[in-house]
Amino acid sequence: MRRAKSTLGALLAATALNALAIPQAIGQDEQMRDPALDVTDFTEKPLQENKVTLPAAPKSENLIPFDAGPARRGFEHFVDQTSLKVGEDGVIRYVLVVKSDMGAKNVTYEGIRCTTRERKIYAYGRPDGSWHEPRGVEWRKIGQPTVEGPIYVLYNDFFCPMRQAVKSTGEAIAALKVGEHPRAGAETFQLTPLGE
Repeated sequence: MRRAKSTLGALLAATALNALAIPQAIGQDEQMRDPALDVTDFTEKPLQENKVTLPAAPKSENLIPFDAGPARRGFEHFVDQTSLKVGEDGVIRYVLVVKSDMGAKNVTYEGIRCTTRERKIYAYGRPDGSWHEPRGVEWRKIGQPTVEGPIYVLYNDFFCPMRQAVKSTGEAIAALKVGEHPRAGAETFQLTPLGE
């Protein structure tokens, strides 16, 4: 037993000395680096956003309902399928309609960027069908489902499965109609204990 401990101690000491010798062998001014970093660009490019044209006011026959989760009970959520567009700039734009059980209705024209998990509200719908465009609109991060509700659900379950934008408007509409994109949730996994 004592012999095994001394052998283990010698191995650990040799490993530590080797680790100290590697930087000296490379040289003082050189650093160890992953060569893949030389060819991989991890910076987010600035968005060259397409010119935005506001859509027509939504009509009830064009609204596709979706489930925004348990935190949003008492509200119905819809996307106007005629407004839904996957832009060449990577932004998915759509009209969101939220109706309360009390009869109130909120209409917004919005965009989602999948690569940065951001959203932008371009305009608010008025009761007469016209739009109000707020000034100084900025992209902002999409929070967790308990905070963002329907926006997070649209991002995660329909428009940006596995953080990748859908390829076409048809793909986004199909996902809404079946209740979830086929790739939504594919990145979640469960740990299974060993031996099972």
